[in-house]
Amino acid sequence: MARLDWTPDLRLNVIIGDNAQGKTSILESIYLAVYLKSFRSARNENLIQYNKRTAVININLRSFDIDRIIKVIIRKERKEVHLNDKKPDSYQDFFSGLSPVLFSPEELQLIGGAPGGRRTFLDRAVFQGNRSFIQASIEYARHLRQRNKLLKEGRTSDEIYPWTLGLIRTGIIIRAERIHYLERLNPFFMEVFRLVTDNRESAEIEYPFKDRNIIFLENESFKEFERSREREIIWKQTLVGPHRDDPVFMINGKPLRQYASQGQQRSFILAFKIAQIIELEQRTGEIPVLLLDDLTSELDQKRQKFFLDFIQQRSGQVFITTTDVDPLIRRGLTEGSFYAIEGGVMRSVAN
Repeated sequence: MARLDWTPDLRLNVIIGDNAQGKTSILESIYLAVYLKSFRSARNENLIQYNKRTAVININLRSFDIDRIIKVIIRKERKEVHLNDKKPDSYQDFFSGLSPVLFSPEELQLIGGAPGGRRTFLDRAVFQGNRSFIQASIEYARHLRQRNKLLKEGRTSDEIYPWTLGLIRTGIIIRAERIHYLERLNPFFMEVFRLVTDNRESAEIEYPFKDRNIIFLENESFKEFERSREREIIWKQTLVGPHRDDPVFMINGKPLRQYASQGQQRSFILAFKIAQIIELEQRTGEIPVLLLDDLTSELDQKRQKFFLDFIQQRSGQVFITTTDVDPLIRRGLTEGSFYAIEGGVMRSVAN
């Protein structure tokens, strides 16, 4: 995508264009500048324009009445982050600002696929404004990399044990925060899903562990590692822990990944996102920014109406990409700024 200098509308921003013109890249830039991860690609080189060595994102934002200037320089081998023209003292401080909520086609693949997708889907929500979860996740990943390295090298149990303790210490925080989040989210989620489906269906999210008591989780973790010891020696990798947990997404008492139709999966995503917004607003006191990628193509007219009616009741900032603006206009989303994008070049248009 070409250079883009843009001051978005404080309320509604609708970006219109055909596929592969750069619409999603704009939302991806906002998401990446806040979370330092893309929702589409884990590889830095995929974020850099062809024949370029770097990509740069500069964002000025206000969150909790605090102005922040974020600069992210993306190179093939790493990302470099600046907060208010200097490197942040810690990632916890960096991640304590804006918490946008994302709706994207990629997430439909996450919930119905492998367990890693469901963990990613859940963790994106848990991550928002949760410093304990952020720090534990960073430390857990470091311990996991080192422990797997030692297992591959065939090191002794005594050499591996300190890294096992590190995984348990950080892993119980991750599990406890996931459980705690679902305790807060599920009542909103179940009610919204009921409304989306006109009281015909039910849904909930179950986690493999029900109790977030730290002592309980610690004991269970030690038992897991004891049971998996021989298998880990054979497979030379860590086989248990929160990085292997599989949240169970249920519809009508059955696992979504096995029994749900495409329509039910879309209802699940829609209800989850609305519940996520409600939970985040109640917990932080601030209305989150919404990033809605290709909304009109992913939801049928009934679900579009439900979501767009919900959006219109809010006062927060919204970014919507679409190939067809007519459904938005018909639903009354006209008070905002509209933009057309082609070949990575964006221009303002009348709505």
